[in-house]
Amino acid sequence: MAFIPANVLKDLFTVNAKFYHAEVNGERFLMRREARISRIGSMQRKIDAVVIMVNPGSCQPTKALDHTLPGRMEMLPAMSDPTQRQLMILMECIGWNELTIVNLSDICEGDFTKFRAIERKFKLAGIPHSIFQDDNAIERTELLANTDQLIFAWGGSDHAKRLAKEYGLFEKGVFLPPYQYAVGLFHPVKLYPRHPRPALIIEQFKWVEEMTSLLNDKVSV
Repeated sequence: MAFIPANVLKDLFTVNAKFYHAEVNGERFLMRREARISRIGSMQRKIDAVVIMVNPGSCQPTKALDHTLPGRMEMLPAMSDPTQRQLMILMECIGWNELTIVNLSDICEGDFTKFRAIERKFKLAGIPHSIFQDDNAIERTELLANTDQLIFAWGGSDHAKRLAKEYGLFEKGVFLPPYQYAVGLFHPVKLYPRHPRPALIIEQFKWVEEMTSLLNDKVSV
């Protein structure tokens, strides 16, 4: 796999996302329901793959977002990040045009200590913060019906393991129904689905190479 610089990727792909705000007891939080990586010029409506990760971190729209309720979400230009660029490389290797990222939680907070505190507020208030909660079942079904590939890639954090089990996706190396068709690259001992962008560059290359091989093998079966 050849390295593809960020300045080359930005000429090949664009990132848009659905942002909204959630209010919990008077506090307003930025949320992201999904991010879409599209090959520039693509008119394809089918999503080549949906990738599930833990949460959007500190992701931001490129322009200030007016107060937006969940029912009024629109696709807006978003700032790309290193993980999205890693997925762009995967798309280039496989020849994909459209990839959607959704998360176990929509909360845009990269600090896991702060994330857990915010998540606790949502839970106590009974306000959903994930497409995998029952309140969002229709939206989730529509999204997943528009793709043939579902990739688990949320990494090894305790928060990700807990949410994946709580929402009925995955537990101890086992895909739970109705997600048996999903794929992932797993830690050999701890059995969590590895994140697309590990810390070491050599491991980043390895993830793309192994995921490309896994997906190609799945298509050829």
